[in-house]
Amino acid sequence: MAEERLIDRDKDKKYRIKVNENGEEELVVEEDGDGGESVIEEVMFAAPEELEEVGGEVALTPEQLEEQRRREEEERAERQRQVDELLAKAKSESLLYRYSTALEYIEKAEELDGENGEAKALKLIAYTRNFTDYSQIVTASAVAEKLSAHTSDERKAELLKVAQPSLEGEIAKLRSTVSEMNRENEEKKAERAVRFKRDRNIAIGAFCAIAAVLIVFVALAGYYSTLIFTVPDNKYLIITCVFAGASFLELIAGAFAARYLNTTCRRVRLNKRNTTTQLGRDLLAEQAKLKAFIAVYSALKGEK
Repeated sequence: MAEERLIDRDKDKKYRIKVNENGEEELVVEEDGDGGESVIEEVMFAAPEELEEVGGEVALTPEQLEEQRRREEEERAERQRQVDELLAKAKSESLLYRYSTALEYIEKAEELDGENGEAKALKLIAYTRNFTDYSQIVTASAVAEKLSAHTSDERKAELLKVAQPSLEGEIAKLRSTVSEMNRENEEKKAERAVRFKRDRNIAIGAFCAIAAVLIVFVALAGYYSTLIFTVPDNKYLIITCVFAGASFLELIAGAFAARYLNTTCRRVRLNKRNTTTQLGRDLLAEQAKLKAFIAVYSALKGEK
């Protein structure tokens, strides 16, 4: 008996794949004139006897599981072989001072094994040119954080033996530089703060004075405007216009005073930040370098 299954439907037609007596599939288009429900029959197939369905998933036989484990082990071994080969090339390039090429091999190795401790160690060596050039110390510190988690204590001790003299020297020098720059920066900030706060106080006084005069002029203009029609002449009208005009001029002066007050307040606020002066930015850069050196040193010493 032929078996069939529904694959699509529109308003008037049904599309079926029909399996005939010979086991061949053929497409059948039928008109759905009666609008009734269609019976959908699934094409059944015989599952291999060695497969067993457990919890909606096909369970493998012990032999298949063993074969799968064997393949996975072979894949891991091949991947490790490739990683070792790439790291060996990276180490050779580092010995020849070709650190850029070494980094290319290391990055390829990390694509295969992102947690390889030796890759992190060689990467740190490449970024510091075997701890002789610290121009990329900030980048090297990011590598050192990962090295601390994935590299063995023995390997870190080997690196520390080479790096310790230069790292300690750079850290001591930077601490002295940062301390001196910080002292100078704070002194200059204090000097500017005196002037900026004085200007701000003057601006506050001027703004308050102008605001007070403006309020008086507006009040007088309002008061005399109520007396305009109490006398036959235009005496109070002229006085009202005079105070209204004075109020307008005071309003313009108040706008300038408010702008100056905002400027002085902003100067006081920005003066507290190190990013607003060249000396402050240089200080932040040196502090970042010092932090990076300490991070590398701590990672090699195994400190958290």
